Amino acid sequence: MATAVQETSKVLHVEQGEDGVWVVKFDVPGEKVNTLSPSAFDEFTELLDRLENNADDIRGVVIISGKPDGFVAGADVKAIAALKTAEEGELLSRQVQEVFNRLENLPMPTVAAVNGACLGGGLELALACRYRLITNDPGTQLGLPEVQLGVIPGAGGTQRLPRLIGLRAALDMILTGKKVRARSAVKSGLAHEMVPKEILLGRARQIARRLGEEAERTGEIPIPPASQKRVASSVAGLLLEATIAGRAAIYNKAKAMLKSRVGKHYPAPYKALDAVFYTRGHSFEAGLEYEAKAFGELAVSDVCRNLISLFFATTAMKSEKYKAPNGSTPDPKAVKKVGVLGGGLMGGGIATVLMDKGVRTRVKDRDLTAASKAIAYAERFLDAKVKRRHIRPYEKQMALGLLSAGDDFSGFKNADVVIEAVFEDMKIKHGVLKEMEAVTRPDCIFATNTSSLPIAEIAKGAKRPENVVGMHFFSPVEKMPLLEVIYTPKTAGWVTSTVVALGKKMGKQVIVVKDAPGFYTTRALGAFMNEAIKLLLEGCSVEAVDKALTNFGFPVGPLTLMDEVGWDVGAKVLKTLTDAFGDRFQVTAEAKAVLATGRLGRKNGKGFYRYDVPSKKKAKKEVDTSVYDSLPGGRWRNDQSERVIQERCVFAFLNEAAHILGEGILLSPRDGDIGAIFGLGFPPFLGGPFRYMDSLGIDKVTQRLGELTEEYSKSFEPAEILVQMHDEKRTFYGAGAKARKAARN
Repeated sequence: MATAVQETSKVLHVEQGEDGVWVVKFDVPGEKVNTLSPSAFDEFTELLDRLENNADDIRGVVIISGKPDGFVAGADVKAIAALKTAEEGELLSRQVQEVFNRLENLPMPTVAAVNGACLGGGLELALACRYRLITNDPGTQLGLPEVQLGVIPGAGGTQRLPRLIGLRAALDMILTGKKVRARSAVKSGLAHEMVPKEILLGRARQIARRLGEEAERTGEIPIPPASQKRVASSVAGLLLEATIAGRAAIYNKAKAMLKSRVGKHYPAPYKALDAVFYTRGHSFEAGLEYEAKAFGELAVSDVCRNLISLFFATTAMKSEKYKAPNGSTPDPKAVKKVGVLGGGLMGGGIATVLMDKGVRTRVKDRDLTAASKAIAYAERFLDAKVKRRHIRPYEKQMALGLLSAGDDFSGFKNADVVIEAVFEDMKIKHGVLKEMEAVTRPDCIFATNTSSLPIAEIAKGAKRPENVVGMHFFSPVEKMPLLEVIYTPKTAGWVTSTVVALGKKMGKQVIVVKDAPGFYTTRALGAFMNEAIKLLLEGCSVEAVDKALTNFGFPVGPLTLMDEVGWDVGAKVLKTLTDAFGDRFQVTAEAKAVLATGRLGRKNGKGFYRYDVPSKKKAKKEVDTSVYDSLPGGRWRNDQSERVIQERCVFAFLNEAAHILGEGILLSPRDGDIGAIFGLGFPPFLGGPFRYMDSLGIDKVTQRLGELTEEYSKSFEPAEILVQMHDEKRTFYGAGAKARKAARN
């Protein structure tokens, strides 16, 4: 269809069609994705004025993105971060609500033509349109993820979504930040129709024109019956939502779910729950007022501030180039093929993620049976994606075509990178490095996956030590988002740059650290775990230690984690750290006696918890009380207060993190916070160990560490960098940069 007039503004591009359909293209200049900023809303306000003033000449309106792979990714988070008071936040929400109310009440049909991410404010924009047309592209996802930033939808989402798809379906999206794909969106009634992206605009114009013509005939804008699509499969659910008792049951169940999953530390989901229930028994306008007030209160909370800081940090890291110690930014080399040594849990996970990201991968293990485990691992992963309809069966077969396995080095000759994931033993790692160098190209990178062994020691026997680097993955690899890259003084800059780029291609949050025993993550976690074991030896029960730390905000307790990792692995790590750092990680004779009892945790069914009893769904783990027989005091337990348990373990973590930063192993507090949250489960609502220390106050941190030193152990002596920052009244996120630089020098 030819266009009569095309106008261009800063964000909104308006095409006035000869058929009376106006196409509004949303395209933020210079950005990869569209976001709803205050300036964009100013333009929307001007556009709405024009649409209302020219209503007699406009048959319909299509809102579409000018970006090839995304609709609108949400609100401009910087605008939320800039809010200073709850009143400012409430006012911002009300202003946006007013824009979308005007859009919803336009005197002509509106069609949201969605391809790609339609999230947060983007979905709220689409909800304010009469018709939602989406593409079947895999990248098309709709969601309201605001709770993940510590706020709630503030542009009408808590009110429009439940009215459209029902309470339960809306709660599933709003309380979790869950994204739904195109097929599910149509099935639930969230979207009206799904089409190939190639015909999105044409079909959207056709719908707008048809609805406009019908409105001209009848004098009323037709309301397309998308919500009828969900009736057949949820009649019982609709009846449940229609009664006071039924709604009360839904509310109570949702609140119980929040208590079990997010605990008490995240207020946004609870506020969202209450806002959603304002859709019943209150007017739409009253619901919007509640939503705006709640949004304003949450937007200036510490939790929101910390989660937004985390969002900015992770977003920045995705696009940053690796900066070498000499200040250069070496370009990464292209990686077309990767070899993986070891087909077990870790090797299979690494190979699976590489395959899933389109990288040709070859796995080697000691025999074909062991090597085939990697293929089986990948098949299970892909089968789950097929079952969830994220991929089609033929796409599974295409992906598997990128992965092969064997018991020799055939296929490694042309590898760009080889990642070893063999047993945590220096002799074994030296052996596979020697074998690998004999069969690969001179420019092949050898990346060792180790949790604590110094990379420089592994590289000692290498012909090409400049090609050796550490890639510390976390298990299970396909689920854990962190990758810790470790470089030695001899590692070439292009080598580090290449594995950083590879890690990002694998979808990981990548931090780069200097080589040292335990690096950052294992060393900080080691201090945390070591203090938990000390508490156990002093008479605390397994339940008390784990419960105290999960109540603090960690996803699992340290003793549960030790069972999962394996006692044998924990013992090796503690020995490595003790050899390197002495008293801070000293393992007592009593602890050694416990570690020597043959318990390995989950892997042999014997740990702090029982694994020989069939567990029912959601059943609470049962402590294996026989573990107390090898502890001082036997089965008689004398728990310390929850606050003491939390302080000892958490301050041990904080202090060790500060030691690591002060020694220059960590390159920045930001990297330390990212590593702790995404690799070690440090509570995100606290912003990470360094941001948390800033919030507590460096003076209070050093004071409490001093008290813990006197009460318990010299291992709590404040790190030198903390003492210096205390004296200079500096913080990690502020003027603290100079203190860190001085500490390193």
